[in-house]
Amino acid sequence: MKPRIGITSWPRPAGDRTEPSDTVPRAYVRAVERAGGLPILLPLVDPTDVEELLTAVDGVVVTGGGDVDPARYGAEPHPETGGIDAARDAFDAALWDGLLAGGVPALGICRAIQILNVALGGTLHQHMPEHRLGDGLHRVEVRSRLAEVIGATTTEVNSLHHQAIDRLADGLTVTAQAADGGVEGVEVDGHRQVLAVQWHPELLRHRPDQLALFEDLVSRASSR
Repeated sequence: MKPRIGITSWPRPAGDRTEPSDTVPRAYVRAVERAGGLPILLPLVDPTDVEELLTAVDGVVVTGGGDVDPARYGAEPHPETGGIDAARDAFDAALWDGLLAGGVPALGICRAIQILNVALGGTLHQHMPEHRLGDGLHRVEVRSRLAEVIGATTTEVNSLHHQAIDRLADGLTVTAQAADGGVEGVEVDGHRQVLAVQWHPELLRHRPDQLALFEDLVSRASSR
């Protein structure tokens, strides 16, 4: 059987419906499929139900999205900070707690690396407009287990964010950095089952080094 890979979704407005729809870009689904996993969409549920939700999957992709509420790290919002969803912040923070406590294999992408850092006590740069490169690529240096996974010590990645890690949380180790010193990847000390990156590898799944992140997750999930 294929390992079940949960993909976190989030509520978005759906036309004239009174309630939003739980959505996820299909690029995440395609990347998990190509890596050999069975995608399972995870809705945003009450944080107290996260532990039970995780029993339904073998691994998790924690997806990107809007900005993390700066109140979570004791800061006032920057004028460019937006897309805040308090319910999603609470869910994602509880999800990371559950993933780490349960030893569940996980790949965090973009916003996910940010909420992981905040959940463990770190802070964020709220607005870095020069990091919004869209489809443009830039080179990052890679080390530690992340380098083992992609099979190189440098790689080219995309940049679709304007927030990034500022003060690194205790318990995190930087595994990828841009030329300007920006944090592009982390691992959690003592938790080899977790990797998190600032870029969007699901949009680069046609490249073997980027698909390898999903293949590694599926492999780790299979071993459970």
